[in-house]
Amino acid sequence: ESGLESIEIDPDFAVNRRVYTCQAKKGAPASVQVVAWLLEDSYSTLTRVANPLVGGFPLTTGRHGGCRLRVGPDGALWVGTGDAAVGTNPQDLNSFGGKVLRVNRFSGDPASGNPFEAAANPGLATRYIYTYGHRNVQGLAFRPHSGEVWTAEHGPDRDDEINRLVAAGNYGWDPVPGYNESVPMTNSVKFPAAIQPRWSSGVPTLATSGIDFLVGGAWRGWEGALAVATLKDRTLRIMLLDDAGNVVGIRLPTELNGRFGRLRTARMGPDGNLYVTTDNGSGRDQVLVIRPS
Repeated sequence: ESGLESIEIDPDFAVNRRVYTCQAKKGAPASVQVVAWLLEDSYSTLTRVANPLVGGFPLTTGRHGGCRLRVGPDGALWVGTGDAAVGTNPQDLNSFGGKVLRVNRFSGDPASGNPFEAAANPGLATRYIYTYGHRNVQGLAFRPHSGEVWTAEHGPDRDDEINRLVAAGNYGWDPVPGYNESVPMTNSVKFPAAIQPRWSSGVPTLATSGIDFLVGGAWRGWEGALAVATLKDRTLRIMLLDDAGNVVGIRLPTELNGRFGRLRTARMGPDGNLYVTTDNGSGRDQVLVIRPS
């Protein structure tokens, strides 16, 4: 459940040639880290220029090493992390596990304006944290026009979630003592102020993964909807939202319903098309391009 997990292109790539990856790192202890690279003009060689840019995300058995990168409209590098299947990590503000982080994409320092930067004696991880109480963040996306941050997250045997992030928000995952996966994904009994999901799968889970918002008039009634790739369910789900961010409808394009297997990530391209990657292994994977019609 770890390895090379995410790649992001700097919005000023044409000038600075920067690329970011998130990947597992072997060693004692093993960890997950974000690395910054420069790509040569010939497109032949990537050179590490910050190795890591930021690192030390927990990784124990390899479970829940999830890591998703996106550069936001604020210019910060946003990083969604997994809890490493350690029950105390999601609620621990001194751990990078089970969080969404904001990072200065050039220095690797905590991004300015993070909600806990003014806390009394904040630890290193604390200063990076935007939200906490997550299980295993799989998708990150920014809603057009509003700049809202949305995530997709894996549940245990139920309740995959689509969340809208609120600064300093607690999303309620706390599988202690031990790693008790029978507790609710969003435990509003233990944490009355926990942020509730905008959508939850219930039973069974779908294994929601990479997400993005559809942009462009060619999508017509689907413009502004959230495209959600699913692994176990093998569908692309188009979630229609109202202005308040409530899910008011879900569409499942039949052309993608089970035909290509497990769908890992959906991402808008600069050409106005939606690109979807598959995750089937054994050399059977593809990059799909979906054009609105």
